Amino acid sequence: MAKPALSTELVREFVGAAHADLNKVQTLLAQEPALLHASMNWGGDDWETALGAASHVGRRDIAEWLLSKGARIDLFAAAMLGDLEVIQSTLTKYPESIHARGPHGITLLQHAMIGGEQAKEVVSYLKSLLNIEEKGSRTMIVVENRIEVRAGFAEAVLERFKTPKSVHTFPGFVRMDVLHAVVSEETEEIRVCTTWEKEEDFQAWANSDSFRHAHTRREGAQGSPHGQGQGHGHGQAHGQGQAHGQGHGQPAAEAAAGPIVGNKVTIYQVVVSHLPESAPVESGAN
Repeated sequence: MAKPALSTELVREFVGAAHADLNKVQTLLAQEPALLHASMNWGGDDWETALGAASHVGRRDIAEWLLSKGARIDLFAAAMLGDLEVIQSTLTKYPESIHARGPHGITLLQHAMIGGEQAKEVVSYLKSLLNIEEKGSRTMIVVENRIEVRAGFAEAVLERFKTPKSVHTFPGFVRMDVLHAVVSEETEEIRVCTTWEKEEDFQAWANSDSFRHAHTRREGAQGSPHGQGQGHGHGQAHGQGQAHGQGHGQPAAEAAAGPIVGNKVTIYQVVVSHLPESAPVESGAN
């Protein structure tokens, strides 16, 4: 006679515990040994076993304990555990498996990366197959110019960004966002964020005649150095991430009279992006 199906709530509890709680995993498996191979469907065909849960969060202790009890090892667990022999032999015979995704859509490479030092050879091997450089220069970047403005002057500075000048015509430019917040009674903050396909595109713009001419005209219109590169200013630091002094070297008393207190340019690499999608419909256990 076939055994009855496991309770969905019990499977949910067991798989959930496998993300972080070895003691609970041990207790639940002692109570119900069939949980070892149980899978939870979190919705949208997102199936996960306890071993899968431990693997994608890098809990080597939980994964190894489950395997010692007879859990079925898969490619994702092998990647996290740093089992290069299993990974190489499998991908040599089934090369398309490198693009397979585990629970929650997490890739094979991500599983290896969460494995830390013991999985670094697997990480290097997978990157070589995917043609990923260790520090690729084609990583999308966001360049942020944080401008601190005296209270009441932000509107005048923001007016400069109503039209994008020529930056939006340059190769590699993705978008510009201008953010504003009141920080205190004395100061306001403006953040000018431009997104670029790669850092070389940003540097090409920052060193272009169009950039220099635009800022020369702005400086002349201001009649003072205080508003020049600081009003737009990504190119002032040329991606160095340096904090500029007040007035760019002007006497402190003179700088104190201007609307801009200071600014800092920082380059960020875009590590992860999430786009809108429909929420999955939760299903049951198996």
